[in-house]
This record gives sequence, structure tokens and C-alpha cells, in this order.
Amino acid sequence: MTRTGAVFTTPWPLRINPHLDQARESALAWMRRFGLLDGEQAAEDFVDWRLAEVAAFFYPNASAEECCTAAQMMGWYFLPFDDQLDGEIGRHPSRVAAVCSALIGIVHGVSGPEAHDTPTVRAFADLWSRMVRGMSLPLRTRVAFNWTSYFSSQVTEAIDRTTGFAYRDLADYFSLRAATTCAFGQNDLGEKWGGTEVPPQLWHHPVLQRMRQLGADVVALRNDSMSLRHEDVTGGHNAIHLIQRSRGGTRQEALAEASCHAQEKVDELVELEERALSRLVRAVDQSQRAALRGYADIIHDWICGDYEWERITTRHDEHRVMPDWASGLLVGAGS
Repeated sequence: MTRTGAVFTTPWPLRINPHLDQARESALAWMRRFGLLDGEQAAEDFVDWRLAEVAAFFYPNASAEECCTAAQMMGWYFLPFDDQLDGEIGRHPSRVAAVCSALIGIVHGVSGPEAHDTPTVRAFADLWSRMVRGMSLPLRTRVAFNWTSYFSSQVTEAIDRTTGFAYRDLADYFSLRAATTCAFGQNDLGEKWGGTEVPPQLWHHPVLQRMRQLGADVVALRNDSMSLRHEDVTGGHNAIHLIQRSRGGTRQEALAEASCHAQEKVDELVELEERALSRLVRAVDQSQRAALRGYADIIHDWICGDYEWERITTRHDEHRVMPDWASGLLVGAGS
């Protein structure tokens, strides 16, 4: 059970973007250009972690160019940024805040990478300009909000590490976890990359709010259960740790409970779409119905894509140690 993590079934198929191979090569070249990969082992890790596959699973309808950008985003998201915060910098909230302030400045167009001139930040500035290119103002505003929430949540986690704060309630934890995975920001991009934009007056509807939260919760349970070999060492927030801490019992019992929670949430999502989303679709104009149905597909692709990626990636095989060459990607050499 530890190897498979939380398990559940869904009625939706795994969809794969046909531009996967092109996206993989594009991401490798882009990461090398910005110094985010060094040597053959780093390139092999990118391939073995199946990061291009994540992009192809999450955005199956994206064009070739969009899928390439998505694969670059996934390459940026892990070793150059997220993994850095598992190390020493992640135990210094002020240092995390300085980095995230620079990234938020890029998101809102108020500053460039010079605010924190490191390879990871320079790469993000290049990436962000292409991620939001051609977006409507409402969608770009929403994407900026959700990515700001993502960066802000990294500061929250750093503060929690230093103060020893630990969640004891899954619902409270899931609220933060949606931000720390950038779940809603990733979903937003699905509307641009092969999907149909949901108008603001519908995106905020309680039915869609619940759909995306359920999707984020399911992915959190799956990811937390699969990354235990790393997070048992590094600590930090994890749903399986939370269940064990609050309920007692063994690791196997906690994983079984996580599986039950995940299946219940999938079942709720299916029922919600059949009962409430279908009612909403019938109530709106014809031009808006495709966007609502497409939004459900974005959530399905997020859940199914993550499930498959967690199964095939080697990222979770063991505790990850930051390679020496990567230690200066986020904070700069000698910082």
C-alpha cells in the first residue's frame, strides 16, 4: 500500500496530449538554456520523473506550442522551485518571502527578474510571459490571483516549519494544500490551453467552487500518500501524517483512510456533476454550456493525470537530496 499510496477509481479516461514527445524535448532545451539542468543525470531525472507527461496528462487538448510551454512549466515547478524549499531556505521565512515577493512581482507585472536575479526567477519571468499570452483580462486576473496564492502559501509553509505548527483537521489542511499545489492556477491554464474560458459570472458559482476543491483534495491525498518516502524525512505538512497524528493507528490504516476519503470525494464529484452541474448547464445560454462541460473535463484531467503520473514517476522512489549544482538556482550561489 505504501508503494501505491491512496487508491481510488474514477469513471473518466486518462487523456494524453499527442505533442508529448515534442514537449519533452522543448522543455529539456529550455531548462538547459536557463541553467535549470546540469549534466546528463539531471536530464535523465527530468525524463524519469515524467514531467513532460504531467503536462500532456493535464492539458490533453493543448496545441503543440501550449504543450511545450506546459512541459517547461512542470520542469520549472519541481527541482528549480518546489524542491528548493524543502531544504535550508525553506526554514527561513524571510528568505522565502524575498523570493516569492519577486515572483509575485513578475506575476503582476510590477517588477522583473532583477528583483531577485537567480536562474529560477529569470526562467519564471520568461515562462510567465508565455503562460498568459493571449489571455482575456478576466482570466489573466484570475490566474495572477491563484499563482500569487501559490507563492504566498510557500511563505505560510516556511512559517509553519519554524513554529512547529501542525494541522489536526483535514478540511483546514485541504484549504492550504490547494494553494501549495497551485491547483486552481493549474486548472485556470486548462481553460487557455485547449479548453474554453469560463466567464467570471459562472466561474464563481458554488457548484464550480466545490468541483475544483474536490479535485484539489483528491490530488492532495494521492500526492501526499505517494511522497511519504521523501516527506517522512523532511517533515512538513502531509495528509497521511495528519491522519496518523489525529487518529492514531498504523501507516497502513492511515493510507486506507486516505483512500476512503479520496473515493468519497470522487463519488461526490460525480454526483455533483450529474445533479447540480447539469442543472446549471441547462440554465445558461448555449454559448456558455461548452465552457461548463469543459471545466468538468479540466478537473477530470487534473485528477486522472495526477493519478497516472504518481504511478509512473520515479520522483517518489526515495528521499530526494538536492544535487550540489542546483543549490544556487533559487537563492544564488553563496546566499
